[in-house]
Amino acid sequence: MSTLSQQRKAKKRELIKKIYDRLSKHKQIIIVTLMNVGSNQVQQFRHSLLQRNGELVIGKNTVIRKALNFRMNPIREDQEDSQYFRKYGDPIPALEKLSELCHKKVGLIFTEEPVYELKPVIEGNRIQAAAKVGVVAPCDVVIPPGPTGLDPSQISFFHALKISTKIQKGQIEITKEFKVCEKGRAVTNSEATLLQKLAIKPFSYGMEIISVYDDGSILTPEVISISPDDIIKKFQIGASNITALSMELNIPTEASVPHMIASAFKNLAAISLETHYKLPELENLATAAPTQAHHHEEKPKEAAKEAKKEEKKEEEKPAEEADVDMGGLFDF
Repeated sequence: MSTLSQQRKAKKRELIKKIYDRLSKHKQIIIVTLMNVGSNQVQQFRHSLLQRNGELVIGKNTVIRKALNFRMNPIREDQEDSQYFRKYGDPIPALEKLSELCHKKVGLIFTEEPVYELKPVIEGNRIQAAAKVGVVAPCDVVIPPGPTGLDPSQISFFHALKISTKIQKGQIEITKEFKVCEKGRAVTNSEATLLQKLAIKPFSYGMEIISVYDDGSILTPEVISISPDDIIKKFQIGASNITALSMELNIPTEASVPHMIASAFKNLAAISLETHYKLPELENLATAAPTQAHHHEEKPKEAAKEAKKEEKKEEEKPAEEADVDMGGLFDF
């Protein structure tokens, strides 16, 4: 066996042991796709993940599945590194669900951080990329009407693609919106050439969460996007609906009883005030008013008394003083 083959075998063996170790220590594993993700993006994410006590492990699917197979089945005596694997305890059969998700180009993130907090970090680092021939379009690509910046000599290329154009101010102008690529369909040579001519990079690539393995359960991307605040809001809406329904049907429940008691007390208070029947509870509320509020009420009373005094003085004025000087207007 050559030295290069031995090195590859040793690296594969160490990776299997590493994955086996992480599978034993973490109950939460995030599966991410690495399709069209560059090495620089991976390195940047690994650095940010280390600050959150997480780790990204990447390897061939065959190697990952082999490590998973070792961890979810009992260790055989003739198995390589059996003594190393045996120290981690009993097998974890539930990992078979994770093994089924390891296809195409994926990575495993081992972390105990809440997934909804890590999701923006995982999927936030994206780069714009040109459309390459044979690549499956992740989204529709539409060219809006307007000038292209290309000279009229290239108009035959647009006609071949049946794109509506005209010559305007010495350049080709697209007159109608045109869909170049369709989501889920491979990019053709003419589509890639057109987008290259127009200097359009329509796609953006980055890591995306496929699923999350959580102690035997598989969580979909829709589930992991829900935050605790979202759960609380949904619970509050549900509780409000139950309360309203219980009160409308006059059926006492744990949610509606406090409201029913409060409503009954309001009715008793209204009857008490109308019939002048004294309720001890109302008396207590009346005497519980702060003395400061009483002090503030005295000031308006004093001001009213002063105003009355001033009005009385004005009334006692002699009639002569009430005459108005007209400035000689009626002197002839």
